[in-house]
Amino acid sequence: MPASILAIAVHPCAKRIIGLLLHKVAVAMAIVAFGSGMPSMADVADMADVADMADVSPPGDGPSFTAQGRAAHRRLDRREYENTLRDLLDLPGLSVQDMLPEDGRAYGFDKSGEALELSHVHIAGYAEAARTALAMVSATQANPMKPLQHRLLPGEQDFFKLALIEGDAVFLKGGQYDSAAMPLIREALPHPLPHYEKTGLFPYRHSVGVFRRQGANDHFALFFNAFTPTYSGRYRLRLSLWSFQWVKGSLQARDAPEVASLHANDRLLGYYDAPSLAPRVHEIDTWLNAGERLVFTAASLPPVRVYQREGRAAEYVGPGIAIDSMDIEGPLHESWPPASHRRIFGNLPVRSEGATPSTHAKHVITGFLSRAFRRPATATEVATYTAMVGRRVKQGDSFEAAIKTALQGALCSPEFLFLTPRPGPLDDWSLAARLSYFLWDSMPDEELFTLASRQHLRRPDVLHAQVDRMLADPKSQRFIDHFLDEWLDLREIDLTTPDSALYPEYSQYLRDSMLAETRAFFRELIQHNAGIKSLVDSDFIMVNQKLAEHYQLAQQPPTGSPVDGGDSGRIITQVQGSQVRRVPLPEGSCRGGLLTQASVLKVTSNGTVTSPVKRGAWVLREILGQPPEPPPPNIPAIDPDRRGAVTIREQLAMHTNDTSCATCHAAIDPPGFALENFDVIGGWRDRYRSVSDDRTAPESFSDGPFVDASCCLEDGRHCRTINDFKQALQADQKLLARNFARQLLVYATGADIQAADRDELDAIVNRAAPHEYGIRSLIHETVASRCFLEK
Repeated sequence: MPASILAIAVHPCAKRIIGLLLHKVAVAMAIVAFGSGMPSMADVADMADVADMADVSPPGDGPSFTAQGRAAHRRLDRREYENTLRDLLDLPGLSVQDMLPEDGRAYGFDKSGEALELSHVHIAGYAEAARTALAMVSATQANPMKPLQHRLLPGEQDFFKLALIEGDAVFLKGGQYDSAAMPLIREALPHPLPHYEKTGLFPYRHSVGVFRRQGANDHFALFFNAFTPTYSGRYRLRLSLWSFQWVKGSLQARDAPEVASLHANDRLLGYYDAPSLAPRVHEIDTWLNAGERLVFTAASLPPVRVYQREGRAAEYVGPGIAIDSMDIEGPLHESWPPASHRRIFGNLPVRSEGATPSTHAKHVITGFLSRAFRRPATATEVATYTAMVGRRVKQGDSFEAAIKTALQGALCSPEFLFLTPRPGPLDDWSLAARLSYFLWDSMPDEELFTLASRQHLRRPDVLHAQVDRMLADPKSQRFIDHFLDEWLDLREIDLTTPDSALYPEYSQYLRDSMLAETRAFFRELIQHNAGIKSLVDSDFIMVNQKLAEHYQLAQQPPTGSPVDGGDSGRIITQVQGSQVRRVPLPEGSCRGGLLTQASVLKVTSNGTVTSPVKRGAWVLREILGQPPEPPPPNIPAIDPDRRGAVTIREQLAMHTNDTSCATCHAAIDPPGFALENFDVIGGWRDRYRSVSDDRTAPESFSDGPFVDASCCLEDGRHCRTINDFKQALQADQKLLARNFARQLLVYATGADIQAADRDELDAIVNRAAPHEYGIRSLIHETVASRCFLEK
């Protein structure tokens, strides 16, 4: 067995790769890299060479914390792997996460080496993902294809036709209801397509008005079935939309725009405003993958069915969204060969057959490995992968195919999959990787590589400037999304579905707006270096029209409740459409900060009722850094009462009569009780909702008992309202800052805070104190800390 494979076997990360590299290692890697059948001897030889090059060193006997460093070696998690392939190959729309198993978690994050296992299932997934990505990169002809142009009319799409037949949409012509068209489509329904054309109805080249979105219990979807991309690439879409108020067959103006969404399969492309009676053309530059179908949704509309019986439309009053057309152009190329091709082959001529001199293969391999491995490739690595190309060409593969085979092996190798810095201070290459996987969830870019090659990155002023540059880059949205998904548990937003009888207003659009608010809010804090207190309370929120309505910002709360203030009635008119924007809050508002954002309130609830226990434990764990002890064994969970006969406070009072429960609940319950005025989807309430027994009632729920959101904290402080509780939390800014800095460090390094790290954690917090523990300052101080700069 080669010495370097033995080195991997005794390395600290051996438990995750020993099964692969020591159990018929070369055969196993060849099988997953080149197919499910028995590999050829050349395949085995290629993968044996890959395994033999793993650049890791065996530790000494009885490794100490100092010798090995605080952070374990770890592999890339699913998001990092996908993002790295996207940036490495310039494939911004690549989607391969679903090919890989779910990642484990430790210390609240999915970036810990202790939780990121590696099995044959992972390797098979990496091989499939690499094969998929590499198949998308090379140009197959010397000259670019001419972009194709398509005009899609809704009346010509099968799914829109079905909606028209079933009464979920209507024909519109010249901005008015086309009443003559409906009898024709009903007459044509039993007949084949030629009859449709004979009637003159189809192709219908006018607008279609849609009355509904998909509900909780149906599969209503409007696909543009007449178009699917043949090639993956960048496309330009032009979508014409407007909205109307349907009043018994008459189209009238709306007070505010409605909102539609567009998906490519399940992938959201965006939300688009539909102004009242005035068509707006949205130009959308996006990546589409081959075979994806475009799906239109009238996102802001209720899930009503208008024509449940003949003639109901004559009496129906409600909003609608009209779609005129969608034009598609693409795939578009700024240059040829495309950037994805040049990322591998550089300026070599486009070719599909024949061999290329070995110097070309060496040039391609050297450039690719140095970027993929996030450091200069060694001569041995280059020689081995170049030889792999040569063997494939001799077997009859084209040069391009042989190169892709070698690169697929590289993308399944430990050098690509693992982050393996040496113990002690990070060298510039490892520091560039740690920084980029912290703030971009991906590999370093050319500027970081250049600074690393010059050994400038460790300079404090350079490092500070790079953090600012990276936070300003659009790729930093990956950090915001991933960090918040893990820290605040936003990844669990779909873990429960609100009871549609109790919360009929919940929708996919509201759900996406919830997440957009929290992410935009966090970016705003970073941008303005807002103090740590803003995490708990702020004088602004980030909302769109949907959230402004959901939060009832235009309504005066009942007397005695936290108020949204004197000018709150004008907020709703300031916030129209789907765009999330900063909105100032009047003094005394119950909103502001993370705790009262709908995304947080939803992930800390179930689909039926709120749980002060779950919310309280979340506040202690994620905001204060004081996680409660797990409950004793055999303690039954509290069953929610959908009928509202007993409040959760009353249920908990009975529960805490047990002395084994009372002590912990004294700390857990008060923060949860303070949030009781907010329901399971983040709306304000004075009374609980309960399931209504009145079948004739316009709503499926009725008012239950009044909410009591008062609480007494463990230290004896009494809080009557949510604002009292926020003030209590803000009293210890250092505690809030220490927890936030800890969350950043664990996320950035993949390691929990050890006893040896506590002084450094305190130093991070103390250095940020002059800036009121600003969010951006804490990010800078985290990067400048010993914990970040050393393994």
